[in-house]
Amino acid sequence: MDLSMFYELDKSGSPVLDEHQHPVIRHRPESKALADVLLVTRLHAANPAMHYVIDKFIELYAVTLQWDWFEQYQAWIARKADAELNAPALPIDAQDKQSIDQPLFAEPEPVRPELKTITQYREEILIDGISIDEYLFRTQRAAAVNSITVEVDGLVFDGDEQSQRRMLAAIHASEDAGITSTIWRLADNTEVAVNVEQIRQAHSLAIIEQGKLWTKGAGDA
Repeated sequence: MDLSMFYELDKSGSPVLDEHQHPVIRHRPESKALADVLLVTRLHAANPAMHYVIDKFIELYAVTLQWDWFEQYQAWIARKADAELNAPALPIDAQDKQSIDQPLFAEPEPVRPELKTITQYREEILIDGISIDEYLFRTQRAAAVNSITVEVDGLVFDGDEQSQRRMLAAIHASEDAGITSTIWRLADNTEVAVNVEQIRQAHSLAIIEQGKLWTKGAGDA
């Protein structure tokens, strides 16, 4: 079992030994809990430029898993040694029988977590019931949809889902009331008079742009 990550190493890569010829254990490095990974994922999911921070937290979480295990393992070794040291002396034939019937120390050894890559952790750690990779993808797609703008006759309309619903409502209202124009707030927050046909075109273009985003997502999944 390779435990080198837990020990002080000399220039040759061998563990440094103390006066009792035992490897010197390193000070536990900085690490992060799973809750920290999930929090930073939520904070930075929509910004690809910050995803390296998520990866760093995952790396530190992996350190947490290894050091938690190592501390449990050290405690297990100590309990095992104590049990063997304090076991009552038995005749040779009784010792053989005991080793068969009941070992001196029956507590199972702690299982070391598998060493995994950042990619594996991003695929396996769940946030809101989906993997981190899937969560990042969906969050970025939602942000892209919320940023949709479309241009009709030199006018730039917001094309996010809420704006699409407003456009559709305006189209239906115009059909019911016979209104052909209205005042509309554009993407730059200016208010201008637009006709229903311009709104209809903007709505169609926004639907097309959203469809491109969802089609791209399906292809990348």
